[in-house]
Amino acid sequence: MVCRRDIVWVWILLLACRLLPAALAADEETTSPAARLWELGQAAMRDGEVDAGIILYQQSLALDPELTRNHLSLAAAYMEKKDAVQAGDHLARYVEAHPEQHAIRARYAELQVRLQRFPEARKQFECLIADAQEQGPQAVSGMIEGHSRLVELARQAKDAYTEHLHRGIGLFLLARQRRTLPDPDGELPSEALLCQAAAELTLAQAERPDDARPCWYLYEVWTQLGQRQPALCRLRQAEAAALFSYLTPAERRGLQFAYAHYRAEQARDG
Repeated sequence: MVCRRDIVWVWILLLACRLLPAALAADEETTSPAARLWELGQAAMRDGEVDAGIILYQQSLALDPELTRNHLSLAAAYMEKKDAVQAGDHLARYVEAHPEQHAIRARYAELQVRLQRFPEARKQFECLIADAQEQGPQAVSGMIEGHSRLVELARQAKDAYTEHLHRGIGLFLLARQRRTLPDPDGELPSEALLCQAAAELTLAQAERPDDARPCWYLYEVWTQLGQRQPALCRLRQAEAAALFSYLTPAERRGLQFAYAHYRAEQARDG
């Protein structure tokens, strides 16, 4: 039986072997010798000649190392041969060259889990979360999925801090998403989710009192719950710890804006 996460490689193969030629038909570089070899590799893959396709992609890369779509095609070819290690190496090089390709990064992260390269998998899921934060509210489902995968990895590693942190952030995002629905107090009331998020984030803060990230999200949670004093307390703690803590660019901007607003209110109130 084919497992769900193996099916994603069918998608990559289709992308490499069918969609890219159409997208690049008008590209001037397709007339180069390296691009012609890549096209021949695509044709070989469509005919089921995987080994021939790999040789052609490698020849194309030898002529033009900057023709990075060869790495995506090689990843698809090696997955067809059930060689996940080689596929992962080529996906890594493609993702490095095209960080904006979020769907490919997600597949790469999952492959790292499969290969038990857990530090690299965690790094890629964090990158996916940071990228999704820049896309705005429409990407919240992707953020929740990223935090869920990090919870699973943390549980396997017996990393209590990371498990509580990402579960808490995920619950907070779920609560915020729930509030946009017509029935926010339905089966999963947003307020109950926020309380669960606060509990998880408090446990994370207890594990690492000098880390800004749980404090920042506790500020967000207490603000959503209308608890001004606990929120401001966590805001001040987050600001004090921010210099030496990991925060995504969006989290850091949010913290700086919230703290500047807090200081302006203080100045106005004397």
